[in-house]
Amino acid sequence: METPPSNMNVNKKKLLFALLALFGLFTACKKGGGGTDNPPPPPALLLKGTWKASTVQINGTGQNLASAGQPYANFQLVIDGTSDDSGSYTVSGMPLPFPATFGGSFAKSGNTFTFSNGAPNGITALTNFSVNGSSMSFVMVQSHPKVSVTLHFTLNKQ
Repeated sequence: METPPSNMNVNKKKLLFALLALFGLFTACKKGGGGTDNPPPPPALLLKGTWKASTVQINGTGQNLASAGQPYANFQLVIDGTSDDSGSYTVSGMPLPFPATFGGSFAKSGNTFTFSNGAPNGITALTNFSVNGSSMSFVMVQSHPKVSVTLHFTLNKQ
């Protein structure tokens, strides 16, 4: 006749089985519990959106040409793209002698926003370009055979 296993041997086997189960559980799960690797979100696009002129001044002084009834009252710049370094743009509300609306692609490097294509002759870039929250400022030189004007713009994001 066989002797029944002692309670001590049964308890040791149960304890060993429980420890092995816990070990397997901890090694099978990733830290964090989700188990999916999500890539970090892309950087926020500061430029993307619609920007409306709040002030436009010749050489940075004098009358605000963006106030009601003035030539730049309806000026706006719409920027789209997957980065703040390049993308597409549309300008509307431009006064004569330039087209009221034009658009194309842009490239930004440092504080210069260059119209790669689509801009009328006489407008090639925006210099001293900066964005601070929902405010944008830049200088635009408009050259035309009859006149050349340096305009200082401040725009607000809509």
